[in-house]
Amino acid sequence: MRRRPRHAVDRDERREDLLRPSRYLGYDRDALAMHLVRCEAYEIAESQFRRAIWLNPFEADFKQHLAWCLYKQQRFGEARDWILQALQAEPDHPERKQILQLIERHLASSDKGAGHAPRE
Repeated sequence: MRRRPRHAVDRDERREDLLRPSRYLGYDRDALAMHLVRCEAYEIAESQFRRAIWLNPFEADFKQHLAWCLYKQQRFGEARDWILQALQAEPDHPERKQILQLIERHLASSDKGAGHAPRE
């Protein structure tokens, strides 16, 4: 695979920065991050989800995906904040409601367990 020269990467990122926020940006980063989640590379995926949201704060799916990534890292408080933001766009979205229930179940069990990490 041929690598792009460093200045090309910088130019592409500068172009993204100038165009943001945009309803058309971030989908490539979200797709990459979803692949990384499937590979269990959560920290790298998280950075790509955050970049996608920064580029396109209008896309609720990006926020849902970040919430799921944080959930997989057992960062339930942050995950809850992001899934609630995603639900603002579409309050009756069934998948988002299900993710919120999972997160809240883990938050409730960690409160009962006096700080012990919940089991999956």
